[in-house]
Amino acid sequence: MRRVFQLLLSFLLIFQIQCVIASDDLYSFYYSGESEFINRFNASLKSYAKAKDIDLEMFDAKNNSSVQLNQIYSSVSSKDPLIINLVDTEQASEIIYHAKSYRNRIVFFNRKPSDDVFKKYDRVWYVGTNSAAAGKYQAELISDYIELTKNVDRNRNGVLDIIILQGEKNHSDTTGRTSEILKQLSDKKVKYKVLSQNFDDWNTQTAFNDVKTLSSKVGLKNIDMIIANNDAMAVGAVDYLNTQGYNLGADSKNKYIPVFGVDGIPDAIEYIRQKKMTGTVFADFSALAKASVDIALEDSLDDEVLTRKIWYKITDRQVLIPFVKYSSFKSYFKKSR
Repeated sequence: MRRVFQLLLSFLLIFQIQCVIASDDLYSFYYSGESEFINRFNASLKSYAKAKDIDLEMFDAKNNSSVQLNQIYSSVSSKDPLIINLVDTEQASEIIYHAKSYRNRIVFFNRKPSDDVFKKYDRVWYVGTNSAAAGKYQAELISDYIELTKNVDRNRNGVLDIIILQGEKNHSDTTGRTSEILKQLSDKKVKYKVLSQNFDDWNTQTAFNDVKTLSSKVGLKNIDMIIANNDAMAVGAVDYLNTQGYNLGADSKNKYIPVFGVDGIPDAIEYIRQKKMTGTVFADFSALAKASVDIALEDSLDDEVLTRKIWYKITDRQVLIPFVKYSSFKSYFKKSR
């Protein structure tokens, strides 16, 4: 009888281990389903997962960190890989603590946790873009625009009067993009004055209100350029300018303020095609999704092996997808490296 009990116990343990190891599922967690960036990434992710015959389950935290933690905790009871777009990057360590015992592979994307996180667990990666690079390529767009346009200094005061629409306060993309754009403008000997650089939290309506408030103080004639940390805010800026008869298309002539963004969302691309918006830089969404899925589903932990698999360089378990530049005034055919 004792022998039978031991055999049964062994069978149950083996079955439990197999259930943990066997996995055809992939879980993806988003900070907010209202983000156009996330929607485009999710569409690419779904398409690629379907092509690989992988079951994909998605969760929307609605920008609530507690909701996201509960969603993740309910999914780490198996070895299924997790793709996570963090609401709060400070919670990455806590997520790893719960995932380690099940040996989940974790791919953080778009919102990068601190470098210390990668030292705590050997099955965690980051897929995203270089926040400073976005500012660098925005500056290249602006430099090209200034070179091709003779009336950038609209009020003829000798400086470029700019509004910067920033994302979330203390967000790495916000600080990286803003600091780099200002550095690049200085390096290119562009004389500029920052009229405002408020935190508009990546939000279209908040940016709309921000530009409206500032324009009522200084006047639209004294605004030379608007630079946004993302396209959603750039679209908000254009929407407000449209209410004032500015940036209405190719016939705007003197009633046009150049607006630059980041992300390449559909609304921004359409505005650029209509010549309502000036330019944007963005990473290939399909490349972001492919890299995230391939890393999540691989067995290897080696950077070189994974680099050959995804075709993008991985260093210290981090991969940055390069940017593409897109504008209404110049054709860019090469990826910016």
